[in-house]
Parts: sequence; structure tokens; C-alpha cells
Amino acid sequence: MADGRGDGLTGPDVPVLAERLWTQARDDDGGVPLEVALTVAELYWRRYQASPGVEGGSEDLGHAVALYTMIAEVAGDAVPEPMRPLVAQAAAQVADGASLDAANALLDEAADRLEAAQTGDPAVHLDEAIALYRNLLDGEHRLPEGDARRPMVLSNLGMALRMRAERTEHGDRADVEESVRLTRESLRQGDDRAAFLGNLMISLGTRYAWTGDEDDLDEAVLVGEEAISVIPPDDPRWAVHASNLSGLLRIRFDDRGTRPDLDEAVRLSAAAAEATPEQDPARSLRWSNLSNALAARFDLRRHPDDLDAAVDAGRRAVLAVGSQPGLQAPVVANLGNLLLTRFEHWGETTDLDEAIRRGRDALAAGRLGAPAQASLRSNLGNAHRCRFDRVRDPQDLVLALAMTREAVETTGEYEPQRASRWSNHALALMSAYEHSRDPDHLDEAVEAGRAAVEAAGADENRGSKYLSNLAVLLAARRGPGDLEEAVTAATSAVTVLPSDDPARAIRLFNLAGVLLDSASCSEDREASRRAAFESYRQAAELVTAATSVRLTAARKAGDQAAEAGDRALALASYTDAVALLERLVTRRISRRSRERQLTDHVQLAGDAAATALSLGAPDRAIALLERGRGVLWSQMLDLVPHPGLAARHPDLAWRLADTASALD
Repeated sequence: MADGRGDGLTGPDVPVLAERLWTQARDDDGGVPLEVALTVAELYWRRYQASPGVEGGSEDLGHAVALYTMIAEVAGDAVPEPMRPLVAQAAAQVADGASLDAANALLDEAADRLEAAQTGDPAVHLDEAIALYRNLLDGEHRLPEGDARRPMVLSNLGMALRMRAERTEHGDRADVEESVRLTRESLRQGDDRAAFLGNLMISLGTRYAWTGDEDDLDEAVLVGEEAISVIPPDDPRWAVHASNLSGLLRIRFDDRGTRPDLDEAVRLSAAAAEATPEQDPARSLRWSNLSNALAARFDLRRHPDDLDAAVDAGRRAVLAVGSQPGLQAPVVANLGNLLLTRFEHWGETTDLDEAIRRGRDALAAGRLGAPAQASLRSNLGNAHRCRFDRVRDPQDLVLALAMTREAVETTGEYEPQRASRWSNHALALMSAYEHSRDPDHLDEAVEAGRAAVEAAGADENRGSKYLSNLAVLLAARRGPGDLEEAVTAATSAVTVLPSDDPARAIRLFNLAGVLLDSASCSEDREASRRAAFESYRQAAELVTAATSVRLTAARKAGDQAAEAGDRALALASYTDAVALLERLVTRRISRRSRERQLTDHVQLAGDAAATALSLGAPDRAIALLERGRGVLWSQMLDLVPHPGLAARHPDLAWRLADTASALD
């Protein structure tokens, strides 16, 4: 072999002899002496040199490279010079293969941690996932630029950071900012555009929740619209992106009042919920999103069916959440908020009690980020205040004050909900003042009211509610300059709203009350009283407003007219109020709640009848009395089957009567 000619190396028995030599030289651990390894490697190398172009030559070279690669780890100088480039290349490929296996193992583990965050402790699992993804981007197992897996790692790290900000107390704004940066980068580098667009949409929406930057909200909507346009509706990912986009559109509607956004939000969220299979873990969130969109449409149209449908969708969301701790709190809290809204409109006490119970369940479930935690505490505190105002349990007041205060203290300076949380705290303080007559509570309420107005910023429509509430607080305090400021604030709260805005009614109602409070200090008391009457009348006539506000405003207008001696005007207002009783005391609420509502207005029909009698209209007085006292009776009669039905189909008539009894 030393002469390099290779005589005899090309024979078929040479590889057999080489394999036998290798096998016989192996020790118990499978190792081979270096001298044997060098001999066999050189045999294959010389065999390849003797006939490089013949069949089997490349196989000989492969064996030689593999053997010399192992030899190079312990004796690099023993590798022939011509073989060294090939050995170096092979060594790099081996290293890359090990790195590939390690990177894939880390990817799998990180994905497991993300999934575990849904069912276990999100703080621990998300921290672990974030560390693993950072390793793949910048650590020991760094994926090189251009690696096809790198965009996915960027996107998933952004997702994990966003989830940590949303669902744990460990997350902060820095997590949100990095989430947006990473998901943008994944979109620039990756090919799976639909997935990366979806992640960017959510990250931008999350940052909007922390900062209130409307540019983020607009971009999130545009990104979401592109996401649902690049995948067909029958792709499961379409429902994911459509549901998330619907939530952003609803938020933008809440912020700006753009009706097309709301209509599209309802359409998309309904389609996404219906398209989600029962076994899909996301089904709960899809129904919860639909409930929010329907609730927003109820706020706009005031159609009771929208609110009932929202509550039903919320219940379906709770049923679907199953054993997903990461989702239980937000889904259950959402149902609690819907029930509180329905109580505020129809006065159903069981809705209020359930709203508080659901809120407590959500609070106990935990796993909420700072903004969601503050929102839950604020809403739950508001529910306790409502119940205190109704049943006067001091414990409700204690909880209302504590929870609304905690919500304010944990709300960031630029969060969009800061004004609402200050306002809820101000109302709790006002209830505390009415209960204790402690002036410190009222002073603190006024300061909280001012903070709410300041937090609302320059958006006049959004600030209208907080200006109106501040006016009521100032009028109650009546310190130097308070009444003048109250009238100015209450007037501004009305004038900034469109004439058909449903919220205009409660603003007018508050303005009327402030005008009456200021009448004692006014140079022209009659002018203030007339202005108050006109505000009450306009509130009563706003058909899109809540029935409870309209009815109370009509009754107050009647009281003002009667006090002014205008009995005809008083009778007209009282008549309107009696007519609204039938809309207020609806079958949508329980018999007990209907009776409570009627008790709150027990004198209304009597005042109306007395006014009619004073005008010499006894027949009208009787009609008003009968209409007022017969609300529940007329509802029962409406449910009684027609006599003709009983004669022709007695079984069906009996079933209808039995159902009517159960409903009532």
C-alpha cells in the first residue's frame, strides 16, 4: 500500500476484511484502538483513491470521512491533509444535527409550558416558556438568522409575554411592548402570514388596553381584517381571528360610537361562536365575545332582547369553560357584568345577587393580569354598592369602598378605564356619605369625581358621564362655589351629547336635580324651576333611554308642574309616567321584583288621579287609578287562554294556563 498504486484494494473481499478487523478489535464498551481505526480509515481512503470514478467509490469515501471524523476528535494531526476539509465539513454537520435536535426539544418543551399555563399556574409556566424561547433566540441554542423556525419562536415568545401581562401579576407594560416588537418581527421574517397577523393583532390590542393609544387599536383592526382575508371561513383559524377582531371592533365602538364597527362585531362574533366545535377549548371565549358584542348593541338600541341574548351567550360561555382555570376568571366575570347591567335596567334582584356571586367566583379563580384584576374589583365593588343602596347591609358598603379603592390604586395612569374606576369609587363614597353623613366621605367623593373627569381627557362624549356625576356630588356638598360649578358641569354633560343619545336622559335628569338644588341660591328661582321641569320633560320623552329613567323623570316633571300650580301640565306628565309603569314592570323580571318596582312608585297613580279630580275629570281619575293598580292583574289576564280555545281544545288551553302560571 505504501507505493500508492493500490494493487488489490479494489477487490470485493477488502471491505469484508476491514469490517472483520474492526469487529475483532472492539472492546467490551465498543471502543476500537486508535491504531486499528487509522488502519481501517486509510484502507477506505486508499481504496477510494485507487478507483474514484467506479461504482462504490463514493461509499468508500463516505466510510473514510466518517472514520477520520471520529479520529479527528482525539488525533487531528493523524488525518491526511487532503481529507481535512471533508472531515471539518462532516464535523460541522454532526454539530448542526445535535443543535437541531436540542432546538426542537426546547421548542416542544416551550410549547408544553404555554399549554400548561392554561391549566396550571400561569406565572410559573409562562416564565419557563419565556426563558426557553429566549434561549432559542439569544442563548446557548440560538437559532441562526434565516432558520425557518425563528419566526415561530419570535411570535410565540411575543404571545407568552402578552399572556404574562394579561394573566399574572408578574407581567407589566414592558412585556406588552416587547410582545408587539417581537410579533412585528415574526411577521417580517415568516411565511405563515395568517398566524403571525393574528398574534400581532392581539398584541396591539393588549397594548391599547394598557396605554389607550388609539393608533394601536386602529392598527390592530386593520391587521385583524387582513388576517381573516387570507384564510377561508372553513379553516379553524378563521374563527380564532374573527372572534379576536370582533372584540377589537366592539372596543372601538365603545370608544368612538361607530355603528358599523358594532354591527360587524356582532356578525363576526356570532359566526365564530357557532363555528367553534363543542370540544374546542376556545369555545368559551367565543361565546363570551358574542355576549359582549350583544351587550354593546343593547347599550345603543336599548332593545331588551339584545341584553337577554347577551346574558344567554354569557351563560353558554361559562358552561363551555369547563376546567380551564386560565379562562374561568374572565369568562365568569363577564357574565357577572352582564347580570349587573340587566339589574340596573330592570331591577331584577336575582340578577344582582348572581352578579355579585359570579364576581366573587372570578376573583377567587385568580389568574388575571393587572388591568383585568382592577376591572373586576371595580365592577364587583359597584355591584355591592347597588345592593347596599337597595337592602342597606353595611357589609356591602364596606366591600364597595374597599374594592373600588383597590381598583383605582392598581390602575395605570394611562389606562382607558381609569376614569370609570374613579367614578365607581366616587359613587361608593357618596353612598357612604348618605349612610353616615360624614362630610369627609363627601369631600373625598368630590375629589374622586374630579379625578374621573380628568382621566376622561379631552373626549367630550366620554367625559359627559363623569361631568354629570361630579355635578351631583358638588350639588350635594353645597360648599362655596359648588352649586355654580355643578350647574355648569351638568349643563356641559348634556350639551356635548347628540339629541338622540340614550345617555342624554340620565344627564338631563341629573341636570334637573342640580338646577333645583341651586334654585335656593338663584336670583330667579322660578327660572331655575322651569328649566328643571323642561329637563325632566325632555328626559321622559327620550324613547331610547332606560324606562326607569324616563318614568322617574316624567313623575318629577309632574311634581314640578303641580308645585308651580299648572295642574294640566302636571296631569299630562303623571299620565305619561303611569303609562311607563307597564314597560318598567315587565315579565322579564320575577314577580317579587315587579312588586318591589311598583312599591317604589306606589303614590304615582294616586297623585295622577288626585290631579285629574282637581281638574274636574273623575272618569280620567278612575282610569288612571285602575291602570296604576292593575299592572300585574293585566299581565295575568294577558296570559289567560281565550274562552273559544278552551271550548275547542281544552287540553291545549289547560297547558297554556299552566305555562302562564309558571311564567308568572
